[in-house]
Amino acid sequence: MGETKEHFRKFSELSKKIAALGESLRQAEKDMESVWTDQIEMRDLQNVKNHMKEVEDVLGTLQEEVGHIESVHCNKV
Repeated sequence: MGETKEHFRKFSELSKKIAALGESLRQAEKDMESVWTDQIEMRDLQNVKNHMKEVEDVLGTLQEEVGHIESVHCNKV
């Protein structure tokens, strides 16, 4: 049971990184509606790119975790 809790704690942490990507996209959109300068654009796009890389890594880890839970913790039918 403790190991399963650890997996779900990890899922929670991974979902926070995915949510951070969404927030960076919302911030970029908000900035585009107000002041549009090259500096703001570059910062926002770099922020989005960084979050996308994190999410890419997170999705790989998430896939591994789900595979582990499936193979170890689920009863085979």
